[in-house]
Amino acid sequence: MNYIESSRKIRQTLAKASGTDPEDWFLCLKARFGMQVVFSAIRDTLGAGEVITSPYTCITAINPILSGGLTPVYSDIDPSLLWFKNPKAKLCSGKTRAIMMQHTLGIIGDKSEIATFAAKHRLLLIEDSAHCLTRMARDSKNQPLADISVHSFGVEKILTRTKFGGAIYINPRLKASNPKFYSLVTANLLALPHPTPMAEVRVRSYRLNNAILQRMPASLKPAVRSTAIKAKILEPPISYIEQEGKQGRAYAPTLWVNEKILEQFPTLPVNYDRRLRNVAHYQKHLKSDKFEALTSVDEPLLAYPILFKDQNQANLAYDLLMSSKFFIRRWYSPLLFPGPASNRTYHYNPKMAPIAEDIAPRVLCLPTDIKDTECRRLIKLMADPKDISPEA
Repeated sequence: MNYIESSRKIRQTLAKASGTDPEDWFLCLKARFGMQVVFSAIRDTLGAGEVITSPYTCITAINPILSGGLTPVYSDIDPSLLWFKNPKAKLCSGKTRAIMMQHTLGIIGDKSEIATFAAKHRLLLIEDSAHCLTRMARDSKNQPLADISVHSFGVEKILTRTKFGGAIYINPRLKASNPKFYSLVTANLLALPHPTPMAEVRVRSYRLNNAILQRMPASLKPAVRSTAIKAKILEPPISYIEQEGKQGRAYAPTLWVNEKILEQFPTLPVNYDRRLRNVAHYQKHLKSDKFEALTSVDEPLLAYPILFKDQNQANLAYDLLMSSKFFIRRWYSPLLFPGPASNRTYHYNPKMAPIAEDIAPRVLCLPTDIKDTECRRLIKLMADPKDISPEA
């Protein structure tokens, strides 16, 4: 199978899984590259301006806004969504061009108010579905709510064995509502260049290089990793320049990346079933006076978020679970994860999001892509830490 055939197959698979048309899907090497194209097209067709988003995210979701020549404006979050339901009207001005709708950890829930806000103020609605591959917010007719939907095959996403690849869904209604933008963004996504030979080497060797690093003594890892990144032989999840608010050239995927995606895509239904089952286990059995569940959605989450009463309890639980061989994430602590080199570069002040600043250090994200037995072990460990030892 050649590159064109593999790309067509991925688009067809995405369309079938999401109930959309293959022609409305566009592929990129990383989801952030597709976002960069989208925001650049917004600037070129609508003019420089602002995008309403939230700091409860990764810097790789903000950098495309900056590199596209736009300015992020931050709304605080609703803890039950780990995103906002309806931004304050004062955040919207004559300069506002778009609004982000991120499904943090795959929590889609009810975000209809964001869509209503976007329609009222004539803003483009951009959906970040990086944590919920092929899943989108829908309207009452089960049609996609967003104008643009961003999906990821990247590191630490739903398909755990694909490390690269992104997909952008462009809602065909834009042909009529915003034809100039539609024409430019689709043309630019189709025109993405292929990676350089050296970038191709970094992509192909990503898993091997990280496996080697994992086997090194802890004292050597930071220096070796830093040297490898600077020598451009290791592709980091987030590069040094990205922590400074910059972003490199956007690329299309390679044939090798496409092949890995096609290998893993058939596992998606089983993957989602397992995650949904574990979410149900957590909701039913995970109880404590030290923490509370942040969501009650019946969705196959990337991870299950719980909120501790204080940061010290969260830290102790994190250490306990990690030492018991559970891979626990702390999305997104610090905000604008993993923390920008400068808040000024990102136009961010902690006073803009007091709720997000308060809860971020107290949230633990429990794994959902684990066996039923491991899910029960984790639940029991949280209830009675002395009674559990890791399975052999």
